[in-house]
Amino acid sequence: MEKLSHGNPLTAPKRIVSWWIRQEDLNWPNHDGMDRIKRRAEEIAQSGATTAMIFGTHFRWDFLPYFTLLHDYLATVAQELHQYGVELYDHHSINLVHRYDTKEEMRHVMLHSGPHLPLSPSREAATSWEYQGKRLNDWRMIDVKNRDVLYFPQYAAEGFCIRNPAFVTSYKDYLKQLIADTGIDGLSADDPVHFMHYNSCACPHCRAALKKRTGLELPTIEDRSFWGNWENPAWRAWIDLRFEAAEDFFAALKPIFSKDFRVTTCGHNSAAASANGSAADARSFLKGGCNYTNLEMSGNMPPYKKDPVTTNIGIPSRIINANHHQACAREQGGRCFSTGFGFTEQTANIVWAVNKMMGADCWFSTLKDRLGLPDHILDTLPDEAAIIGKAFRFEAAHPDLFTGEQIGQVGVYFSYETRKHTYFGNLDKGYYKDFSATLQALYESGISPHTLFDFPEGAFEYPLILLPSAAAMTKSETAALKRYLAAGGKVIATGPVALRECKHSWQLPNAPTLRDPADFFSYIENGVKHISAAWTRNETVPTAADPDLWQEPLPGLFYHPHRMGEGRITSGVLAYCEKFAKPMPIRVQNANGYLISIFESGQNMTVHLLAKEFETDIDHHLDEIRFHRSRVNYINKAEPLGVTDRIRIVAPIAPTVYTPFSKASATVIKEKDACTVALPEKTAYAILRFDRRAFEEK
Repeated sequence: MEKLSHGNPLTAPKRIVSWWIRQEDLNWPNHDGMDRIKRRAEEIAQSGATTAMIFGTHFRWDFLPYFTLLHDYLATVAQELHQYGVELYDHHSINLVHRYDTKEEMRHVMLHSGPHLPLSPSREAATSWEYQGKRLNDWRMIDVKNRDVLYFPQYAAEGFCIRNPAFVTSYKDYLKQLIADTGIDGLSADDPVHFMHYNSCACPHCRAALKKRTGLELPTIEDRSFWGNWENPAWRAWIDLRFEAAEDFFAALKPIFSKDFRVTTCGHNSAAASANGSAADARSFLKGGCNYTNLEMSGNMPPYKKDPVTTNIGIPSRIINANHHQACAREQGGRCFSTGFGFTEQTANIVWAVNKMMGADCWFSTLKDRLGLPDHILDTLPDEAAIIGKAFRFEAAHPDLFTGEQIGQVGVYFSYETRKHTYFGNLDKGYYKDFSATLQALYESGISPHTLFDFPEGAFEYPLILLPSAAAMTKSETAALKRYLAAGGKVIATGPVALRECKHSWQLPNAPTLRDPADFFSYIENGVKHISAAWTRNETVPTAADPDLWQEPLPGLFYHPHRMGEGRITSGVLAYCEKFAKPMPIRVQNANGYLISIFESGQNMTVHLLAKEFETDIDHHLDEIRFHRSRVNYINKAEPLGVTDRIRIVAPIAPTVYTPFSKASATVIKEKDACTVALPEKTAYAILRFDRRAFEEK
């Protein structure tokens, strides 16, 4: 078999599948285990994957007594994959460890955290465990509520604080040993975040950081002048410090890695209101030393909405969440990838298509142990290579369709000052609702957006920038905005905005009203599901009583006091976008039911059309015999809903149309300055390729 060519290790596209480690694999070395490695390596190579990512042995410190065995297994896997030119990335939690005190907690872990391969030492053994003379229990995070060791009920786990210098030193030493022993090509160092949100961390090192920054001892939770009071600069400093911890952590690791070694971490939605509680932000990770940006798309893809227990997020939300991560990767000059889960070719195809729609690499994974089925049934279900091969091989055969950058006709400014430093930015129905509504409106209209973190000095690259509900801005941000306007740029501002020239009556609260100080914090429901505090989920900001009128308080600045998330001004905003956005030689019309994304490279422009909604169904027999349900369903049907089969394209030339998952082909009817693309019935994903040289000739 021909070996794969990867090009520049840090910018070459990747096609990633999981390499699962199960208990039988830890019976190592043996002939059956070696046969499994050889068979799986060949299947992965045949699928068109470039990279395998370890899954299992996830809470790595729980395997401390078996590092020699585990590393030898990983080295053997890496060696076998390398025979085919396929890379191996390790993937583990840097700091979480399973801990339980009762048989009920033990059974909960074994049933619900199967993907981790959740072996764990007893409490008696864990008390004395050391690594290179340092006691693991001395690294643990501390709960701010009771100043006891922080517990994670959803994982039956504890976690080590990434501010603890002894832990950081020990983890660095472990990574040096891991890389030397195994020959891995990359690493996903997961969980440098706060899974219990504002419940952590009150360890001596975190308290000392706050004291150094503000002169303040970390208050008890009864002090409402601090906890959740966004008027208090010390509280805002506490938020900043929690993000900076991850940046400092990866900066400490950076000298370990060679220049072409890929480093990433788990990828929660960095734009969402909940990111403040978890302190999860791709920009922080990248500033510290990561060079590959991940977005973990947990749950079903596409959603199965008939099961309230599993995770079912719509595809538009996936695209919007990724737009922020793309901007982080673009800022650094690296690449972005997203993790998606499925069990059949139908779902694997959609996971891959969502990633291609976003201009991201795809990490496709099954998640069998979340299905709650006996092992003898799980063993009959297909592995990743068997169900993602169609999509991966199509991508490998058509690289010209997936090279190039997503076009930014407009910029959408993401206000970190609002998200991090205002109460409004921490509400699910607050700032993020307007930011995401803006992006979704643009994708549905065929206007290709980029998230921006800074105002450019000129208006050439982005002639128009949208500013949804930027309720707080620094003096430097305001000055940069006005320089952009002076250079000829246009700005559409909406909702509560910090610009004094924009007249509105918004009055935003600065802190939640609580009956009990403990109500500020998140909690775990039924021992499994993390529930954000009620004030973040339910609090609404009363609508301002402002007239439905546009203002132009400064030349080029168009302002409406209503919020984008309210849905009443979307058409007006899009009208301004049509007028001021970067003009395109291609205009998509009548693409009902599709999300639209446009890319350009030196040779081509490509228009990607992905169905927004799907009708899904599951294997009902398997569902009936589940002994627990968590996050995912075994979806075996995914058909697009509400999609047109006639799309009009205003363009001087006709495209070549690709429908990767349809048996029938599309047809193109050319007119003078437009064409009609007739898609096969129920097309989930289509790619229209335009030759740029033909544009130039026209």
